[in-house]
Amino acid sequence: MMRRFTLLQVATLVSFSSLYAQSESPSGTARPKAIYTPAPVYQPDWARRGLAGKGVVLLTVDKATGKVTGARMLQSTGNDLLDGSALQAYSQWRFEPGTVTQIQMPIEFKPGPKGMAPKRAPPPHQPQMLYLLVFVALVVGVVALLRTRKR
Repeated sequence: MMRRFTLLQVATLVSFSSLYAQSESPSGTARPKAIYTPAPVYQPDWARRGLAGKGVVLLTVDKATGKVTGARMLQSTGNDLLDGSALQAYSQWRFEPGTVTQIQMPIEFKPGPKGMAPKRAPPPHQPQMLYLLVFVALVVGVVALLRTRKR
């Protein structure tokens, strides 16, 4: 019984660790990590004029330094002012060295109460949640082990 319980605990931990490894980098390469991310400027006048649009900026990054060396619109927002603001901001971005050489960045401008910010992807899952799940699994396992020993 003890051996079966130990094998179950090991299998649980291995499955949690493999889940974590898969979710971090499905392709096996380093995930780009932006370390400096100024937002595009959205002038109040643009909001009054109703300027809006979605686009995609292609960034070329020096892999050794993480600095953006080039930025161009792959898909225009439909407005030169918005495109220029996106290009100006994204050209200042910095990435963790060694993680990316090119990346497509979506951008959406729309009038809002607090100005403009690029629409960004949600942050990746937090490793703390994984650690909490592993901790809970271990506690449940220990409690089950103690119950079987008392019988």
